[in-house]
Amino acid sequence: MSSQDPTAQNPSADRPLFHAGSLHRQFAHEIVRRLVDRGYVAYYAGGCVRDALLSLTPKDFDVATDATPEQVREVFGADHTRAVGEAFGVVLVHGRLAKTKCQVEVATFRTDGSYSDGRRPDWVVYATAEQDAQRRDFTINGLFYDPIAQRVIDFVGGQIDLGNRLLRAIGDPYARINEDKLRMLRAIRFAARFALELDPATRKAIEESASGIQRVSGERIGMELSKILEQPNRQWAWSELERCSLLAHIAPELLPVDQAELFLQLPDTHLELPVVLAALVHPLGRLRPPSDPEYPIPTQAWRTALEAIQRRWKLPNATIDSACVCVEASWALANPKPLDWSQVQPKLLHGWIDESMHLAQALCRLHQWPDSGIQTYKERLAQPTHLWNPEPWIKGSDLIRAGLKPGPAFGKLLSQARSMQLDGHWTSEAMALEWLASAIREPQQEQ
Repeated sequence: MSSQDPTAQNPSADRPLFHAGSLHRQFAHEIVRRLVDRGYVAYYAGGCVRDALLSLTPKDFDVATDATPEQVREVFGADHTRAVGEAFGVVLVHGRLAKTKCQVEVATFRTDGSYSDGRRPDWVVYATAEQDAQRRDFTINGLFYDPIAQRVIDFVGGQIDLGNRLLRAIGDPYARINEDKLRMLRAIRFAARFALELDPATRKAIEESASGIQRVSGERIGMELSKILEQPNRQWAWSELERCSLLAHIAPELLPVDQAELFLQLPDTHLELPVVLAALVHPLGRLRPPSDPEYPIPTQAWRTALEAIQRRWKLPNATIDSACVCVEASWALANPKPLDWSQVQPKLLHGWIDESMHLAQALCRLHQWPDSGIQTYKERLAQPTHLWNPEPWIKGSDLIRAGLKPGPAFGKLLSQARSMQLDGHWTSEAMALEWLASAIREPQQEQ
């Protein structure tokens, strides 16, 4: 597209792209207006323009300008600005609008130097709007919008690519990837989120550069993959990660993709990461040959895979713990030979009950198991909490009063008592205490 007339093929040039919108949008508009009034060029930049063109509500607004950071701080004052990346020309402008706190990042148009760490430029040079657009990652993210003139400014063909449902790197895709290897994952995330196809040249560059993802920190990979797996189009994205040769470097334990049967059963909705991880590792719980073919016993291979993923992606312990809860609870709920309540109930005490129930139902559909047990558990869980998780009738203090000392036998007796209570062997606390007295007498009599 001509750098002389970036709106020549602009279908939004003659109509406002943004309307009154949120307070944050109004705050961004005021920032642009004040910069323009002082003689500077200022536009909305990047994701907010892309989202508006897709008829989505932008989450936040960024402003790009030819004013330097020092000039931005002069316009808005030291009390309303904060340097958040001044070495890269970024200043945070903050304030209040209708008593609401608002803030917008204001970045100076720039070109980037080399990327020796594969993440950030070693230096930047202030530049024009067109040069700034050319240094960005994908065409759909290289758009500007002038809220004063109400026109989109497109130096990179981003609007045409949006119209063609295409995700394309700006300029040389190998160069864009070499600058920041995480862009390979970002390409797939954006394509999945907005239902775009990968441009063939961009796809080829990703495939041939895939091994370079290992140079990216585990934290950044984990954050990007969390976004990919939590969004609705995760199944396409996961398959695309394999097709582009990325999965072999970031999650080899989860290959091949076509064996992730339970993952493919997940609904096309937003889901939290522990649930998705649980579905991905479920097939690794290959069943040991049981004595009763209707009573499957899951192996622990899935736990090994989760631990490896946690180390590689640097995920919080809480995420992996919750994924383990979902795996174990869903196995118990879905077992084709319904388990006693005392075997299921403890696995539901750590939360994630609804999510585990959904996974269990998907397991039953996948393996054509009867779901009568799930229905029974649902009815029990529909009762008040104190009925499906009652206070124990026999506690450690009862055993100590009876003269027992803490130890293996002590714990075994407490566990047995809890199971008998949950499974309805007693109907009152008095019956439980009578059982305890008998259980204590019997070993003594045997001696």
